[in-house]
Amino acid sequence: MTEQKEVKEQKDPTMSQIVWSVLCSFFGVSNKTNYDRDRVYLEKAGFKPYLYAAIILTILFMLSVWTVVNIVLNNSGL
Repeated sequence: MTEQKEVKEQKDPTMSQIVWSVLCSFFGVSNKTNYDRDRVYLEKAGFKPYLYAAIILTILFMLSVWTVVNIVLNNSGL
């Protein structure tokens, strides 16, 4: 009971903490403290900040893969 009270008294996550949570979810890892913080914030504010962070990070990942593939193909002479 006291653990849930402590979680509810935490401040809202910063944007960098939201981005970190999304990055951790890409790899499937997290710890209980971050999970509880995110769960409380999701109940309070909804999923939109996490969705926006996930979309931006996915686009950045796709652009970086595309760039690396183009560099490798250009250097290989194909």
